[in-house]
Amino acid sequence: CMVHRVSVEKGHTDDCSYMAWGYDPYISEKSPYHGAYLAVVESVSKMVAAGAKFEDVYLSFQEYFERLRTEPKRWGKPLAALLGAFKAQMNLGIGSIGGKDSMSGSFEKLDVPPTLVSFAVTTGKVDEVVSGEFKAAGRRVAWLRPVLGEDGLPTAESLKDCFDQVYACKKTAVYTPTRTGVADAV
Repeated sequence: CMVHRVSVEKGHTDDCSYMAWGYDPYISEKSPYHGAYLAVVESVSKMVAAGAKFEDVYLSFQEYFERLRTEPKRWGKPLAALLGAFKAQMNLGIGSIGGKDSMSGSFEKLDVPPTLVSFAVTTGKVDEVVSGEFKAAGRRVAWLRPVLGEDGLPTAESLKDCFDQVYACKKTAVYTPTRTGVADAV
């Protein structure tokens, strides 16, 4: 997540903007639905780890898909991704304020994996920002994980519970593990 103080021409402000992204091409290649759902979860999780309230987050999507041609299987990939992103938005109560789609992800016989990148944005105050580095030696490390449903995706309530727990950990180090795993995060 990146956080920037809002620039003002004169004076001082404590207002800042947050932005984070989420996407895993390996998951999206196997299941565009799961990939898009988890892209939303990852982008929002990074925001929460940086100190933002998930209820204040808005999303924007960037999509890339192969040329559809006349093959029904190709048409199902963008639909599945959009349904996954929509389900994540409904579960979290977060809206998408825009997006950009592109069906130009093909060149000769090469196709991009189904791609829906989720960008999360919000604003806040500088004193609410949390960074990911350890603040002192000897601190405890906790791993918060949401409960997974039958579909292998985080359940909405357990994910929101994790967000609440993270938000309550103000001024400690918080980091969102991604595809590279927990060991890399630590």
